This record gives sequence, C-alpha cells and structure tokens, in this order.
Amino acid sequence: MSKARDKGTKGENEILDLLQRAGFGDAHRTESSRESHDIHCEPFVVEVKFAKRWMLFEWIPKLRRVAQDRPFVLFAIHGDRRTQTGSEVGRVAVLDADFAAELMRRYADELHEE
Repeated sequence: MSKARDKGTKGENEILDLLQRAGFGDAHRTESSRESHDIHCEPFVVEVKFAKRWMLFEWIPKLRRVAQDRPFVLFAIHGDRRTQTGSEVGRVAVLDADFAAELMRRYADELHEE
C-alpha cells in the first residue's frame, strides 16, 4: 500500500472510531466501488481528508455531487500533527451552511429544554 493511501486509511479509521463512539454503531468504511465517499453512516455522506494542505474548494464540489440531496460531512485532519500548527488544527468537520445552521438551532433548542 502506498504511503498516501496508508495515511488516508489511518484517517478514515480515526473518524470511523469517532463516529462509532458517538453512537453511530452501524458506521463502516465503504468498500464498494459504487460509493465514492469514505464512510457509510446513514443518512450522511462522510468524506475524510488527511492532508497538510486542505483543498476545500476542490473537495467540496465533488462531495456535493456525490451527496446529491443528502447531508454531507467532510472531516479534515491536518496531515502533520507533530508540528505546532498541525496539533493546533487537529481535525475539523466541514458542513453545508444550511445543514450546520439547522444543527445549531436543534442543539440550542435542546439546551433550552433542559
């Protein structure tokens, strides 16, 4: 396996573990050539990028096409967490703005219900 592919697999496994610990027990890495995203986690399309340089403007249009009408999540992991920048950046999630606003509203509503 190439170094880049090995790094990608490591990133996918890291995010898969995160999702499973968050309660998405059915989440799994996609193995099908029909699926062009990294992790199957209904109802979401999940893509993982483990890179030093983030190319969001290239990654997001492709992800939108794959997702079609489904909500998507792009997990980006800094490719070198040994550096100060890499450790400060770590990993983040990128969402469609409308979907992110909806999640924020639901979260705020839950806080007010408590």
